[in-house]
Amino acid sequence: MESNASLADADYVLLGVPFDGTCTYRPGARFAPLEVRREFLELEKESGGKCFFDLKFHDAGNVDVVYGNAAKTLERVGETVGEIFYKNAGAKLITLGGEHLITLPVVKALSQRRRFSVVSLDAHLDLKDEYVGERLSHSSVMRRIHEMGIGVAEIGVRTFDKGELEYAKKSGIRFCGTDVDDVEKVLAKVKGDVYLSIDFDCLDPAYAPGVGTPEPMGLSTTQLSGVVQKLRERTVALDLTEICPPFDCSSITSVAAARILLDFLLS
Repeated sequence: MESNASLADADYVLLGVPFDGTCTYRPGARFAPLEVRREFLELEKESGGKCFFDLKFHDAGNVDVVYGNAAKTLERVGETVGEIFYKNAGAKLITLGGEHLITLPVVKALSQRRRFSVVSLDAHLDLKDEYVGERLSHSSVMRRIHEMGIGVAEIGVRTFDKGELEYAKKSGIRFCGTDVDDVEKVLAKVKGDVYLSIDFDCLDPAYAPGVGTPEPMGLSTTQLSGVVQKLRERTVALDLTEICPPFDCSSITSVAAARILLDFLLS
């Protein structure tokens, strides 16, 4: 997208990671960085008396991922994020996936510079130790993050296996489904700065049909926006993942992602 600030001067930096190499159901999240940008460009750019064009914003483009090689891709993502923070340590990074695994190297790179906990909005716990023999998987991303000593809280969860539930209980990872009171209770326990990770299957498929692993009975777009706004001032970085354009009826999910992004920028 059009940048109105250099990387060194920007308050917000956008980075795309078009990778979906460990997807286990619907492939196609690699196309989301382009599609979300496209829908973003069509939105009205003013809200609440603020204008997007008044922000110091820089689009850094997409990471040159290695399709078929998750480890190499994560390495490249980490290097790229490190370069961004080397040139602009104060920038607020917004990452467009891609599948949810792309959160791991961004969190790892950022954790070398500051302390925070991760709040993940997701239909799934993503706490598997491995999936089909792979430890680097979108199904295990929150476990890998928690193993780095970073606190994790999860909202919108509707499905998990016995092993994930046992790990969550043993590790003290708080999570909830979509009940408003439960969401508030989990958020009340989250202290300090947060890294906000949004897997768009946290939304009900009625609001987000174009995701890699849809799960009914999810959050509404309004609920998601409310959580983002509650955490906005404490959010040090944001990612939007698992948007799957090939399955996205009328670009509903990409439009929702673009709107969440715009509201985050202008709130």
